[in-house]
Amino acid sequence: TNLGVLDVVEGGLAIVETAQGVTEADLRAATEATIV
Repeated sequence: TNLGVLDVVEGGLAIVETAQGVTEADLRAATEATIV
């Protein structure tokens, strides 16, 4: 996404990197997927 880089892992998605100015909370709010 334009918010960051995510990897598909067992159980959901893992945050690899966020875009400048984007927080983990921003990513969690932008998706219904499980972020582990």
